[in-house]
Amino acid sequence: MKVGRAFRRSTLIVCAGLIYGVSGCGETIEAPPELVGTWNATALVVDGLDYVTQGMTLRYTLSNNGDYSYTVTNDLLGWCDFGVSNCSDSGNFETAGSQITFDGGTQWEETYSWSITSGTLTISATIDGGQYSFTFEKQ
Repeated sequence: MKVGRAFRRSTLIVCAGLIYGVSGCGETIEAPPELVGTWNATALVVDGLDYVTQGMTLRYTLSNNGDYSYTVTNDLLGWCDFGVSNCSDSGNFETAGSQITFDGGTQWEETYSWSITSGTLTISATIDGGQYSFTFEKQ
C-alpha cells in the first residue's frame, strides 16, 4: 500500500457527525456532534515528516448523515492519481468510542483513533508499519 493511500480513503481525518451504525438491537448511533463540520489540516505527520510544512493541504468535511469528503492540494503523499497534484474524494464513516472507521465494509476500510482537545482534532494510526498523526482545526 502506498504511504498516504490508507488515509486517502479514510481521513482523517477524519471526523464525524450523525453516524449510522447498527447495534444488536438495530438502533441508530450518533457520533459526537463536535466532529461534524469542515476541518483543515495544520499538520500531516507520517513517520516524523510533516507534509503541511512541505506545502500540502488537506480539508475534510464530515456531514451529519455519515458522509465525508476531502480535498487535497499539492499532494505529496500519493493520495491523488499519479501525476495529479490536486484531488478530492468522498465516502462514509462511523464512530465507536474514540475510534473512527472510514469506508466500513469495503476494501478501503480503515480505522483510526481520534480525540478533540481545545478545538483541535487529532487522528492517528499505525498502518503497514507507518506512523500517521494528523492535526486539524475546525473551519
